[in-house]
Amino acid sequence: GVVHRVETAEDVAVELREAVALRLVEEGRRVLGVDVDEAAVTALADQVDHLAIAEARDEETLRQLDIRPDTLVVLGMAPVAASLMTATALNELGVREIWAKAGSRQHVEALTRLGVSRIIQPEREAGLAMASEILRR
Repeated sequence: GVVHRVETAEDVAVELREAVALRLVEEGRRVLGVDVDEAAVTALADQVDHLAIAEARDEETLRQLDIRPDTLVVLGMAPVAASLMTATALNELGVREIWAKAGSRQHVEALTRLGVSRIIQPEREAGLAMASEILRR
């Protein structure tokens, strides 16, 4: 039989995080990759110089990771609670530029209330792009 692999929201989030990190590294930018999943961190070890295995949801952990107000932070995590907790902690540290992935309208609204600078919905944006392409045929 044929085995179909179903992508989960976490699979999509990992793919997004890797794409962002690797593109920035290619352009010579300093990237700090942080994930609670050791396998996700290990997978990037040969390509990203600065990696940490951590649950960066609180101010103290973020301070230890040297996250400062002038750091641009990209939140690519799938779980809504983790995303909101991290955005809140980043706000408490005074981080001025937070970009985040959101999976739903409610997630977008919550991130907006937290002052997140840029919110993307990759699945929605890809769907709209595909629909536009179909409509141009």
